[in-house]
Amino acid sequence: MSSKPAVLVVDDQPANRIALEALLDDFDIQLLQAASGEEALKLLENHDIAVVLLDVQMPGMDGYEVANLMQQGSRTRAVPIIFVTAINRDLEHVMKGYASGAVDFLTKPINPEMLQGKVRVFLELDRRGRELSEANTALTRSLQEVERLKHHNELLLKSIGEGILSLDRRGNVIFANPAAHALLGQTAPIIGNAFGNHVSGPASSRSIEDLLKSCLNGERWTGVVTANRQHMNFPAEIIATPLKDDKGFIAGVSIAFQDVSERQQRESELRRESERDPLTGLINRRGLERLLPRRLAYGSQKMALLYLDLDHFKEVNDSHGHHAGDVVLREIADRFQHAMRQADLIARVGGDEFCIVVSADNPAEAAEVVAKKLIEVSNEPLPFGSISLTLGASIGIALPDGASLPEVLMRRADEAMYQAKRKGGNCYQVAD
Repeated sequence: MSSKPAVLVVDDQPANRIALEALLDDFDIQLLQAASGEEALKLLENHDIAVVLLDVQMPGMDGYEVANLMQQGSRTRAVPIIFVTAINRDLEHVMKGYASGAVDFLTKPINPEMLQGKVRVFLELDRRGRELSEANTALTRSLQEVERLKHHNELLLKSIGEGILSLDRRGNVIFANPAAHALLGQTAPIIGNAFGNHVSGPASSRSIEDLLKSCLNGERWTGVVTANRQHMNFPAEIIATPLKDDKGFIAGVSIAFQDVSERQQRESELRRESERDPLTGLINRRGLERLLPRRLAYGSQKMALLYLDLDHFKEVNDSHGHHAGDVVLREIADRFQHAMRQADLIARVGGDEFCIVVSADNPAEAAEVVAKKLIEVSNEPLPFGSISLTLGASIGIALPDGASLPEVLMRRADEAMYQAKRKGGNCYQVAD
């Protein structure tokens, strides 16, 4: 066994290999280089490799093919692979890489600190692996210690960048990797401290209790809790699995976790964008369908739903074109917003259809007041070029009965609106 760990760089471009060699110059390693997939496989068969830095796009055998062949070899399937690629790191390429056996990706141009940090982790894993092999040969460590070291190495290998913790059966932390220390900060000791001390709020504390209970019963647990770091809270996504000894006894829990603040923020922004009507700036039907159940749950006895349809909007489109229709919709939506109270909610749910959620101590009375105001506003002339347009509106009002489902409430308001239409329009009708 060589005294130095070996790192294999695979890239068909000499300039890229030289650049990677320069970035790895400070490491005490044996650096091996291959200009093709075939050359790389030969080196893998003849050397113990700590990590492979593998270019994806190569002529002939590309990086994915090399990784797949490595997975088929008993000597090479456990060698960690970091793909080095100029391809966008989209979901398709990421999933293809992981399916081929990759443990991580680096995109070109390469960030030196990121490359060196990841290589340093795998060199440490290789060092521990060598120690483990020597310990087995010399029988200087107990089987339990060997299994613990092996297990922690496997967790670290699968969770680069994630916090890794091991808990005993009481929920106290007995192992924490550097990422866990960085994620949780230094507000309280980690080793020997209860993991529950690093979360905030009753809901998160109950989640940790459920986590321990599930894992000690042999079940996997996943979820998101509110963790704290230096007096700041962040959402932590957790995957927890039972930690068994060599006899199958559940001795504790293994936890992998990460800060998902940025991901949740992106998801929230995407949701807001998907729930916004681009023409009027109002929330759309999807947004209303998400918010209406909440309004019903928190105060169904103090709310009413109005369903509004503009009476002569089709004539505007037919006579003046869709551009005129868009101008009218933007203007009428703006007027509706200014006519409503701050506590009320308005959404555009169709071409010329709007829903209004009215909140008040006396919702029936407030709904009629709002309906009259909206009809008044809809009858105000709308200037368009050299002409003036007048629309009018038909409105249906539905009051929850305590057991109303959102879709039932909307249907009742919609039916009442059509009753107002049949009366000639430009009026409101309360649902039976």
